[in-house]
This record gives sequence, C-alpha cells and structure tokens, in this order.
Amino acid sequence: MDAAGVAVRPVLADVGRINMLFALEERPPGPGWLPLGGAEAGVEDGTLAAEVERVRGRLAQLSGRPEAPVEWRVAASVFHQGLATRLLSPVLAAALCHGALLDAARFHWDPHREGPVVLRTSQQRAAPVAGGAAEAADWVERTVVLGVMAHVARDLAGVGKVARGLLRGNTASALAGAVRALGADRPALRGRAEEVAGDLLERPSLAGTGAYTGADASGAAVFRRTTCCLYYRVPGAGYCGDCALRS
Repeated sequence: MDAAGVAVRPVLADVGRINMLFALEERPPGPGWLPLGGAEAGVEDGTLAAEVERVRGRLAQLSGRPEAPVEWRVAASVFHQGLATRLLSPVLAAALCHGALLDAARFHWDPHREGPVVLRTSQQRAAPVAGGAAEAADWVERTVVLGVMAHVARDLAGVGKVARGLLRGNTASALAGAVRALGADRPALRGRAEEVAGDLLERPSLAGTGAYTGADASGAAVFRRTTCCLYYRVPGAGYCGDCALRS
C-alpha cells in the first residue's frame, strides 16, 4: 500500500464525472486482468491481436455493413487511439484538478471482458504535483506517452503492419481531445490544460504530430494533426475533426 501522498479514490470519483473516458476504478484487478504496463499484455499471448479483432468486428457492425472488411491497420489505429484517450484523460485530469500523479503502468484491464473497456488501478495513493504545469507535462510524458502507449505501439507493430508515426499522431490527438473535454467541464483549468498539451507537442516524443492552429468561438484551442488515424477507411465513415486530410 502506498504510504503517503494524495488519496486516489476521491480523485477518481471526481474526474470520472467529466465523461466516461475519464473513468477509472480504484479497485484490485480481478482474475485474468492484466497490467497495461506489463509485458504480458502484448504480443506473445495474442492479447493485442485479439483486441484489434474485437475492434475490427465492432467497426464493421457500426458501419451497418457487418460483411464489409475493415483493414487490420484501421482497427489497430482505432484501438490505439481509444486506449490513449482512456489513459491520458484521467492522468491529465488528476494532475490538474487535484495535483495527483496517477501511474498509468498500474492501470489494469480485462482482455476477456464483455463490452467496453473498463480500467482499474491498484494505486491507492499518488505522489503530489509539486512543480506546476511543467511537472504535470513531465509525468504525462513519462507514464503515458513514453510509457504505456509507446509499449503498446511497439507491440502493435509486432503484430501487424501499422505506421509508428500514425500511432504517435493518435497519442497527440487523444491528448488534445482529453484537454478539450477537461477544459469544457472545468473552464478554469482550460488554459493550464492547453499549456500542458502545448508543452508536450513540442517535445521529441510528440514533435511533428500536430499543433494548435487557433481557437474556436468558445475560445478553446483547435488542434490539427499531421497524420490520419485511418477511420475514414471504415465503410461509410468520414474524417475526424482534427484530421490532416480535412481541407
């Protein structure tokens, strides 16, 4: 048990109210659950391959054409970006809303579940943020960008053909989406959240993946990525709001 720091459970109860993508349970992992930061949640046991196939089937169903083939790389990309969003959202919100550093390597998931991904953490207390927005950015980069998501990207590349640059762009897009959702729910924190994202987008880990290009009518920063997540290749789908292919 963590001996000091910020109690995690009330932090998660609060940030989980932002929307479902910020939800994270502070509970012991159940039987068969795997740590997202663990080597066993990757290539060798087929976990990621099975997850991509799950997403592939779901995309075909949502298209209204379940018989239509969905490319493996498209499903891999959609899975990767969705997972990045599920990690970045609570980590970012906990740091900015409560000054708590959640460790994404201690998040667990159930690869044999029915339905959407549910994440749990074994972390009961979190180290406090002491260095403001810069430290929050350092932590998000360490535990998510260069931590779990870099590990997942390597494993996906070991399963099938998917561009690593595209996956880096997915992480950047997920970051911008998390920032936008957080800022909409907690307007007082929007500036700090965008500052953290701007810092991260200039670091080598995410450099060249996209940038803020201005602001919308509400004053929220508008992000445009330099790559495409390939979602448009799902039958009947269109372009995402931040896609590089949008005119």
